[in-house]
Amino acid sequence: MNGSQLIFRMVVKFQDHLDLPYQAVGEISNYFSQNDLLPFKNLLKIFPGLMIGKLFSSLEPECIVKLADRAEGMDRDYQAPDFLSYYTIDCPYKIYSGEILTRLLRHDKVELAYVEAGPAIPPSSAIIENSSWIHQGYLKPAPTGIDAVYAWNMEGGDGKGLRFIDIEQGWTTDPDNFTVGTFPSTGVNFPVFKEHGEAVLGVILTQHNSLGGRGIAPEAKGYIISQWRPDGSLNTADAILAAISQLEFGDIILMEAQITDSPGSESLWPIEIQYAIFDVIRLASALGITVIEAGGNGTNGFGAGNDLDNYIDSRGRKTLNPSNPDFMDSGAILVAAASDKFPHTPIRHSNFGNRFDCYAWGERVSTAGSHLGPADIAINSYRQKIGGTSSAAAIIAGAAILVQSITETNHHFRLSPKQMRQILSSDILGTPSANGRSIDRIGIMPDLKKIIEHINLAIPTLKYPDEIVHMGNFKTSIFSEAGLARRGTVF
Repeated sequence: MNGSQLIFRMVVKFQDHLDLPYQAVGEISNYFSQNDLLPFKNLLKIFPGLMIGKLFSSLEPECIVKLADRAEGMDRDYQAPDFLSYYTIDCPYKIYSGEILTRLLRHDKVELAYVEAGPAIPPSSAIIENSSWIHQGYLKPAPTGIDAVYAWNMEGGDGKGLRFIDIEQGWTTDPDNFTVGTFPSTGVNFPVFKEHGEAVLGVILTQHNSLGGRGIAPEAKGYIISQWRPDGSLNTADAILAAISQLEFGDIILMEAQITDSPGSESLWPIEIQYAIFDVIRLASALGITVIEAGGNGTNGFGAGNDLDNYIDSRGRKTLNPSNPDFMDSGAILVAAASDKFPHTPIRHSNFGNRFDCYAWGERVSTAGSHLGPADIAINSYRQKIGGTSSAAAIIAGAAILVQSITETNHHFRLSPKQMRQILSSDILGTPSANGRSIDRIGIMPDLKKIIEHINLAIPTLKYPDEIVHMGNFKTSIFSEAGLARRGTVF
């Protein structure tokens, strides 16, 4: 990656609607260095070598504004921030980070500023095992798995045509197992993590073949976008925004990433703890795009999981605790990891907390991959295994794809992100963890058989034409918004 990743990076958001430039980096730096109304001019005198740039570089400013305007029109509870007020400051002065942040936050034009933690390992590592045993019980009926087998017998049960984008650091694919699309904005494939990306995509997309395994939604249209952007910088917020621009109402984003709470920290958390990332996930939700987010694996080295209820952000707020007045809801479906055996218990390194919506298998998940055989020839296999909240999030994403595809195919509308989250996390439509939601605090594992049967029974209760509304090229149900309950009766 480029040299900018070796220096210190801060994210700064100025107050909304200051009409700051959001063009080429040189133009931005010149503006900030010459304008006395902003703190950058004085910072340059004290800390020469600082470089300021825009946080969102994959989309033109006009496109970003249009997405925000459309989101406000679609979600009456959503008020978009000014995304064009987000900037980055790169500097070689880590030792002075506290002073620089203090000076930024003291300025009346600065809304927030924080140090961006460095790259973290994905929320699991893919491994190659010598065993030829294919362990895909997560496809089986509840209470063992999500019952993808039942969904496959339904029209639309293969996920055909539904778009989803996997966001992570690296990937590889073998056309004998599955194919995945890219975009001009896909970014840089970080080879260190290619097995992880392949394993995640394989859980969802692998075609049934002589290897004996199968992906959850093999006919879905899968794409990849890298956290490493085309300019070589690690920028997860920009990657999500790039993904949003490629999707429509009812499509799905899978976030295969986690992040430390500060530079040098070993504690790993959901990526939405960073303000800019939260804002773009909330934008996706407002636009009707379902976001599946890995909940994080405790600490680097797979130590014990963190309690999200106790997370405190840089402003001293418990933003991940739903019972706290400072709670911030991005709209994402947050996923924890549990054992592969029933009753499902939280695995040691999975994070936990009342914010979690769903859990799924977080250990020994078989998925398609390849390994080097004699003479360094790549051999297709099902020897690759993945775990942690990476495998769990991939399984839940597969479930969401099937629910959306079956609903659209059979009932001609798509579920909103709110509806999808409430259905997948419903106590009556899923398998509780070993000690229940209130004790384990990892949510529910969806039961596709119960969910599909429930939707099929609920649809005939529609009485009025306006209970189906158009969202872009798609239709969505509004009849259930008031009646859906995360922990009770749905529809």
